[in-house]
Amino acid sequence: MARLYLVGLGLAPPYLTRAAEAAIREADCVFAEVYTSYFDFGALGINATLLDRRELEDRSGAAIEACLKEGKNAALLVPGDPMAATAHSALVALFRRRGYEVVVVPGVSIVCAAFSAACLSIYKLGGVATITYPRMGVLSARPYEVAEESLKRGLHALLLLDVREGGGFMAPSEAAEVMLELERREGRGVFAPERRVIAVYRLGWPGGGVARSTVGALAKADLPAPAAIIVPGGLNPVEKECIETLPVV
Repeated sequence: MARLYLVGLGLAPPYLTRAAEAAIREADCVFAEVYTSYFDFGALGINATLLDRRELEDRSGAAIEACLKEGKNAALLVPGDPMAATAHSALVALFRRRGYEVVVVPGVSIVCAAFSAACLSIYKLGGVATITYPRMGVLSARPYEVAEESLKRGLHALLLLDVREGGGFMAPSEAAEVMLELERREGRGVFAPERRVIAVYRLGWPGGGVARSTVGALAKADLPAPAAIIVPGGLNPVEKECIETLPVV
């Protein structure tokens, strides 16, 4: 039976697991998507066919199925963890319904990595949402609502950042500008300029790191993408002490 491997690449080449390497070797056809995060495949020496969002979501991975129909094994390489994106979960369900074996190979996820870098307890992870660019003139208030609910419960909200239509990723400063605009519209203090936040950026890559800031200051900071922003809720003594050691932007 033809087999599809969904392979998590982790944050960067040093995070590639032996299980991921074995799955890639087993595959006759190797595909990769890079629209959910950045990854330098040249650093791994992997020759993969790149698939965009339209191929995976609108065409339901037709190129992958063409390989499987020939009785070959296929691998879809995904930065981070392969099941962090809803689109990939949909592919798993689709190909299993069509009778193919699907093996998920986990990778280091931005969710765990961001909380580790930010000195925050994973037990206090609240909601996760994406700060998006306006779509058809509409700016989604979802990240505001998720952060608000998390803060009410004393939990930390993780905000992922959008992907540009033409490629590339939203910078932390752009995300902060969106947060300020949402605050102007909603007005409940969730994304006030003085709200403390933690930015993690390019984790695992040269020039990457973590910094504490406020929403207002982050809007003026020159931090690279891809990145994520954490809105901390209530801090226990250990979290507070550790966060105070982070650089400030």
